Amino acid sequence: MPSARDIVIDPAGPAPRRFLPEVQALRALAVGLVVLYHLYPAAAPGGFVGVDVFFVISGFLITGHLLREVEANGRVSLPRFWAARVRRIMPAALVTIAAVVLAALLIWPVTQWAEISKQALASVFSVQNWVLAFDSVDYLSKDNQPTALQHFWSLGVEEQFYVFWPFVVMAAAVLAGWAVRRAARASGRRRAPAPPRVRAWAVLIFCAVLLASLAYSFALVLGSDPSAYFVTTTRVWELAAGGLLAALLPAAGWSAPGWVRRLVALAGLAVLVFVALRYTAQTPFPGPGAVLPVVGTLAIIAAGRTSGWGSLHPLTDWAPVQWVGNVSYSLYLWHWPVVVAFTQLALRKPRWWEAVLLRLLGLALAAASYYLVERPARNWRFTARHTWRALGIGAAATALVAAVAVVPSVRAEAVGREQAAAAAELAKNPPPGFGAQAWDVAEGGPFVKGNAVVPIPARAGYDRRTDPGCFGDAKADSTPRCEFGDKHGKRTIALVGDSHAEQWLDVLNTLALERGTKLVSYVKKSCPFSSVPRKLERDGYSVCTKPNEATMRALEKDPPDTVIVSSWTGSSFVSDSRPGYGDYLERLKRAGSRVVVLRDTPWPALRGNAKARDCVAANPTRPEACSTPKQKALHADGLAQAAEALDGVSVVDLTDRFCSDSSCPAVIGNVLVYRDANHVGDTYLGTLAADLEARLPRGTLGPAKG
Repeated sequence: MPSARDIVIDPAGPAPRRFLPEVQALRALAVGLVVLYHLYPAAAPGGFVGVDVFFVISGFLITGHLLREVEANGRVSLPRFWAARVRRIMPAALVTIAAVVLAALLIWPVTQWAEISKQALASVFSVQNWVLAFDSVDYLSKDNQPTALQHFWSLGVEEQFYVFWPFVVMAAAVLAGWAVRRAARASGRRRAPAPPRVRAWAVLIFCAVLLASLAYSFALVLGSDPSAYFVTTTRVWELAAGGLLAALLPAAGWSAPGWVRRLVALAGLAVLVFVALRYTAQTPFPGPGAVLPVVGTLAIIAAGRTSGWGSLHPLTDWAPVQWVGNVSYSLYLWHWPVVVAFTQLALRKPRWWEAVLLRLLGLALAAASYYLVERPARNWRFTARHTWRALGIGAAATALVAAVAVVPSVRAEAVGREQAAAAAELAKNPPPGFGAQAWDVAEGGPFVKGNAVVPIPARAGYDRRTDPGCFGDAKADSTPRCEFGDKHGKRTIALVGDSHAEQWLDVLNTLALERGTKLVSYVKKSCPFSSVPRKLERDGYSVCTKPNEATMRALEKDPPDTVIVSSWTGSSFVSDSRPGYGDYLERLKRAGSRVVVLRDTPWPALRGNAKARDCVAANPTRPEACSTPKQKALHADGLAQAAEALDGVSVVDLTDRFCSDSSCPAVIGNVLVYRDANHVGDTYLGTLAADLEARLPRGTLGPAKG
């Protein structure tokens, strides 16, 4: 996001426009809202709209530049335009990315290095928004901790806009020229034709782009698609709105009376303040919710410079405001890595006075970036008037930082190979007390001597063997039915529930194969087996009620010998979940199935919401540092409570194989228990097979083979 001053005054382009202090002040306001939102979210819960202010400003300034060039020269010099963007955007961004990547090797645990490399590469190549969009629709990614480069998503949107928008403007010029020639041929006139009306055609095309993107944004947001926040297709209408204003606004400015323009500017500012204070994470965004901040920004820009009573210019012209506007791009780049690095080191959010210090540190880094990198690179004579030289150096710098970006991933792979060798030996020849057996043989705690851990922390996220096709998506209209175990077995057991039921699938499959029993699964992400809807479903993020009822009817139509049900205790419902659980458990009983409820497994509650695998990676010789107090790891289990209130429903509780009387370790018997924030890995659950079999009601799995 180049500054307003830098975009308006373009030595490589046509005649420069006058400096717009109100636009520079808008940038100061925008970055201030974003920083405030990240450091004091309670003070400005809607501060995220600062990014939308940036989008409108960029669309306005860039489009104005392109239109003036087309009107002056009849075309846009794409190499020169892109070279200007390279000089303004790339240097500070690449320095920030490289600094974060190198700092990651010192600050972040090895388990996060590969993710940092991925996001660094995505940021280097301006596709971070699409990477985050992909992750946001992945259930396993939704509890990921934000990385220090996550904020580069908005730069990706803008830079993609800079790639295709010149072609949109040139299309307007081509159509305008075609219209003039057609009119001249139709009239048969020989005199010089009227100049092409480029702006009129631009308005038509911009409106089409704006309306198409806005409609798509509404569709995704109202459909509760989390990718809507990041993708370019739902955001480009905001930049197009700025472009539309640039096409409509006369070159000399708006000629409305001063008092009207003052009121428009004040109204625009009031709108931005209102949304910053009143918007929340629940606001439908960026579709319906983004309309107000876009309109407010357009109003302030359209009002232009005013004077007299009620004018904003005593404030917008104030030197500190203009200075923040100058460094706003660098401040946006640096403020977020500072916050994330602090959170990683302290394992908590900053206190108010720490947030003040972090803000000052961010300003200091922004000033250094602006005066030492951003401004010198923009004015460097070696590239300022040499288009291809600027593009070549930009490409070389991009390649260099991309090479730096892969360093954490390469180092993580090397560390992983070293750890994997020891882990493989341990898994091949497990000692007494391996995994859950440690509770029976270990003294002084459920640990085995040595530092080898299975699976290694960097690969713990892959410690699951469920076929993705057998694990229903949260928003799918149905729950998949899959068969495991001995598919020709005479006895059938069914596993039903959400992801915390799915985590038991591998160990149950092992036991079913040993006993010649058929195992059928009905598991769906984020969908506990209850007739009471989750709040996620009410808010449109999951579809559970109808699929659950369809599963219930399938189980009633063809009752298994045993139905095993489990669900995550972290789910929140629109009302008391117990009647909904009890309803389904009672219906399963009436259908003739034996009903068994697996009480949910404990889950970590570490400082800073750290994942167990990250904590273990950071404390390889002290796994006890990653234990959770038992009272924090256990939660009220509505499913188990509903089962206990019914006759004939068994409850199996394996909490004692996860926790001592006081704590729940992350490593038990040299096995890393959790693969992510709250799901147990298949390796540890595999060591629980004997315990699970012993505690299930007799005959559940059938007689042993042979």
